[in-house]
Amino acid sequence: MMIQAMFGLVAVVLLSGLFFGGAAEPDGAVGFLSLMSILVLTGLIGWLAFRWDSRKRGVWVAAVAVESLPVLFSVVGLALDADLGVRSAFDAGLVLPAVVVVLLLLPSVRAWFDR
Repeated sequence: MMIQAMFGLVAVVLLSGLFFGGAAEPDGAVGFLSLMSILVLTGLIGWLAFRWDSRKRGVWVAAVAVESLPVLFSVVGLALDADLGVRSAFDAGLVLPAVVVVLLLLPSVRAWFDR
């Protein structure tokens, strides 16, 4: 999750530089909302990563929920955009959160959080 938080921060910095530096024109509210959604998801993932030393069940539930959001957004994006092909399904924005969700759902991880 720390790696995801770091990549999210890099994405926010790069997108902010493009949008606010004038190099790219955001698509109005859509560009702003996409930047804000990346910022919020990165903040949530970073917050969860720093609370990881807690073994409370709520941390596990929040981690599964937050990691499921990027997977959901990527799948919806693939379904709605006809120009994206099969190679787009193997994007790091989909694969990395999906792997984290699968690992979080393992019985050994659930047992670790139930202590």
